[in-house]
Amino acid sequence: MLVYEIEKALIKLAKKRKTITYSQLALCINKKSAEKLPEKGSALGSVLSKYLHILCENYVRNGKPMIGSLVVSKKTGMPSEGFFRFAEKLYKIDLKNDDQKKIFWQNELKRVFKEFGD
Repeated sequence: MLVYEIEKALIKLAKKRKTITYSQLALCINKKSAEKLPEKGSALGSVLSKYLHILCENYVRNGKPMIGSLVVSKKTGMPSEGFFRFAEKLYKIDLKNDDQKKIFWQNELKRVFKEFGD
């Protein structure tokens, strides 16, 4: 199941205190799974986002940080706008500008690293 493979890959990255781009994650998953993800374009974003949202929602419900914060755009080095819209929904917050988004993401990333650190 793809969501399980994605979670396993992200936990491994979290333990190493690393992030990964959306396309790198798709390539990584496709090497290990019979079920394949699109590797680029809008199809990659929509399919991968669906799985990341499932993971993030489950984590936040259980008092854990959004593990999807490890997945970033190669252009910006930060998660996509979809990540921030979903974070606003999950946490019932309003991230008004890019500075607030960056601070939120950096804090969430620290929480993920702490959650899975050795």
